[in-house]
Amino acid sequence: MDLINEQKAEKFRKLFKQESFKQFFNTRSEISTLYTLLSEEEVDALVEENTVFIRSCSPSSRAVLKDIEENHVLNLINFDQDFYSELSPEEFIGVLLHEIAHVLFGEANYPNHMDAEYIADDFANKKGFGKYVISSLEKGLKNKWLGFTEDSCNKRISMLKENPLPTFGIDY
Repeated sequence: MDLINEQKAEKFRKLFKQESFKQFFNTRSEISTLYTLLSEEEVDALVEENTVFIRSCSPSSRAVLKDIEENHVLNLINFDQDFYSELSPEEFIGVLLHEIAHVLFGEANYPNHMDAEYIADDFANKKGFGKYVISSLEKGLKNKWLGFTEDSCNKRISMLKENPLPTFGIDY
């Protein structure tokens, strides 16, 4: 691995403040794959936006985060390990790409909640994981997971199937 990739990898690893996240969620190489999908600029943006990935356990859990920089904003991407067990490795990566897009493109820029969802889905789609976002949404509907409403999931699935999606003026 060259120096630039080593630096990118190190920056990315530092976003995972719980060693248990890296151990538990990388058993199928998802984190390693996710890292390769992100550009150096995207990793830098996650660092700049004070983004941290953590794991939780349903229905609630405690997370101890060390070495959190003092900042006005902490973007916390939380993933439930019970939810994880229901997803394929590709679905898990697709969901994380979707959440990463929310950080990269800022939901505040899109007053319509669904526009923010479409943009995040589009990001995952452009990284090659749109079909896995679709299958995770379908699983969420089938299993009646909290937050998976029929109307919004069906709209997102429909937009993802209309490949290519509108980019809303965003250049990925």
